Amino acid sequence: MDAHLPPIDPIKDQHPLGDHRRRVARERRERMRERLIAATMDAYRKSAGKRRPVIDDVIRAANVSRGTFYKYFDTLDEVLAEIGRTTASEMLQSFERLFEPLDDGAVMLATGPLMALARAAMDPAHGAIVSHADLVDRINGDDPRRQLAFRSLNYGREQGVFQFDSIEAAFDLVIGTSVEGARRISRTGQLNGACIRETVVMILLGLGMKLPAARIAVAIAWQRLQDASEHLHWWKPVAPA
Repeated sequence: MDAHLPPIDPIKDQHPLGDHRRRVARERRERMRERLIAATMDAYRKSAGKRRPVIDDVIRAANVSRGTFYKYFDTLDEVLAEIGRTTASEMLQSFERLFEPLDDGAVMLATGPLMALARAAMDPAHGAIVSHADLVDRINGDDPRRQLAFRSLNYGREQGVFQFDSIEAAFDLVIGTSVEGARRISRTGQLNGACIRETVVMILLGLGMKLPAARIAVAIAWQRLQDASEHLHWWKPVAPA
């Protein structure tokens, strides 16, 4: 009877257990990375813009050792960069899902800074992180924020809405103003819709628009944001202005 039994393949029989162990180890690593990222956000939230958190703040919030932190990240800036990349991709996905198709370059361009500034007010920790100088320096050709800004700028220029020669200079105007605005707003945590909209109006003026047209474009973009707010997990109620 034993002669009819299939031969035992010890290597094959070990694969399911090995695969399970690798999967468990991978999931454990992912959970720890997520824990450290969440602890970084928590540390920034508790700092309330008074000072920039350091690794000791993060490991205290995560309740892990310094050695555990260094198993996953070399520096705190590396954690911040990952948060920045995730946020940038999230922002682009939100824009494409909720605000396209748009046939108005000015409204398209205004939506990005409005989202950045509103989120800085609604989630100050997030605003403090994404406006960090080192992260701004990393907004390169592959960054979704750069791609979205360039697409909007080119589209607006083709429509004759914007007037500029250097798209790099135009990009610096949009990103620089947005980042500085987010940094200031995150320190106060105050949502001033009128101030946010005025900041974006000034960006559009810098791109060559006339004041009435700039205000109309920003008002339309702001309304679109509010209409889509239920799909933005970070959005908080905004009082009518």
